[in-house]
Amino acid sequence: MEKTKYQKLASDLKMEIQSGFYSENEKIPSLREIQTLKSCSLTTAKEAYRILEEEGYIYVLNKSGYYVHKNIGSVILGPQNEYFETVEADDRIQQIMNTVMDPKLISFGAAIPADRYLPISELVSAYKKALLYKDTFSYGDLQGNPQLREWLAKRSSMNGYRVSAKQIQMTTGCTEAITYSLFAVTEPSDTVIVPSPIYVGLFQILETLKLKVVEIPYRTKEGIHINEFEKLIKRHKPKVFLFSANFNNPNGVLFPEENKIGLSNICFQYGIHLIEDDIYGDLYHSGTRPKPLVSYFSQSMDGPKSFLCSSFSKTLSPGLRLGWVVSKTGIHSISKIARAFKISENHPTQLSVLEYLKRQSYEKHLKSLRIEYKKLCDDYNILLTEESDGNLHITKPDGGFVLWIESKLDGEKILMEAKKLGMAIAPGSLFGLSKHWKYFFRMNVSVGLSPKIREKLILFAKRFQKNGNSKRTF
Repeated sequence: MEKTKYQKLASDLKMEIQSGFYSENEKIPSLREIQTLKSCSLTTAKEAYRILEEEGYIYVLNKSGYYVHKNIGSVILGPQNEYFETVEADDRIQQIMNTVMDPKLISFGAAIPADRYLPISELVSAYKKALLYKDTFSYGDLQGNPQLREWLAKRSSMNGYRVSAKQIQMTTGCTEAITYSLFAVTEPSDTVIVPSPIYVGLFQILETLKLKVVEIPYRTKEGIHINEFEKLIKRHKPKVFLFSANFNNPNGVLFPEENKIGLSNICFQYGIHLIEDDIYGDLYHSGTRPKPLVSYFSQSMDGPKSFLCSSFSKTLSPGLRLGWVVSKTGIHSISKIARAFKISENHPTQLSVLEYLKRQSYEKHLKSLRIEYKKLCDDYNILLTEESDGNLHITKPDGGFVLWIESKLDGEKILMEAKKLGMAIAPGSLFGLSKHWKYFFRMNVSVGLSPKIREKLILFAKRFQKNGNSKRTF
């Protein structure tokens, strides 16, 4: 049944309140003002405001006007946008991460590919060959090995984002690439808008650079709500949009093409720089390699800049510590920042990876990874859902090798209980500054499904079942 005009207006106003465009206790436009703003009749405005009052979104003060409810957080269903003046990646996070990374536990928590899926013997051979080069132990090119950058540029162009080797700066992993990019376009007290949930490591960077943060939660599996995003931009005026459009860690979401186009257009219109983490982009589960969002962004020397960050950590080896930044208009700033911290990148590692890429089929390796990771994601999904009697709700990822799982239980408590089984998971509280993800956790499926692992997972999942007293064993 089609909504009436006042129902549509009420829905629009609810979205504005949910998006943070109007804050708790903030006065909203009067009936006459909303009549002008929304081009509606006074009757439509009154009926819409009546709905908002009845549902607890707003209240009225005599002779003063309408205000957003004092406890709006208890009214809005689902995660809300939040603004943070400061970022504090406190000691609690470090303590949790120490448990997640504990080598004595089976690490379902850390997003690190298992050795069985890495070409370790081939990399060892490549290192042995590279160590014989006469210039292996010299500093090397300040921007990174030219041949390796050329290889990356050609591959990027094949995947829909045409760049040159001169527009690439090699880094020590993807996290450093993101850090350099933020350094290049922000100053302390600038605001950054990020989707939520998002990679936990970004919060330490944002804290160190003394940046403010606006979190915009995923409303649907399809990505970010365009209208909500634009309203937040108008309100908070962020300097940077920091995101992962291709298989976000931890929920594995892929932004559809129309979402990427819409977000890139809005960012260019409002002069917002883009920093995209594309580290999982090659690990799609079906179809073809998705283009990065920055490929849809208008490029102008005097306009906002875009930076594409990635590394070989999820496909070849995390220990390589070899990443890169791609920028068509901001690479000079990135290279200048890199030189402030080091004379050059790790030359022997770059030569070894280049040797591997010359001698091996990287695409064949990736194809194998995609098939394995998709199967594992599907198998884990079935096993955990069935053995928990449906009490674990899993977001089906579009790519990557981690699962984002919702339960009725606190993720940090689940971590402590999993530890008793010799396992580690990553609690959802790590992946946002707000409290939205308290009842979520992340699992790494690359651990595999050996008989021992399967037995552990079954024991783990069964603890979410209800017993005769309707209480779970966790």
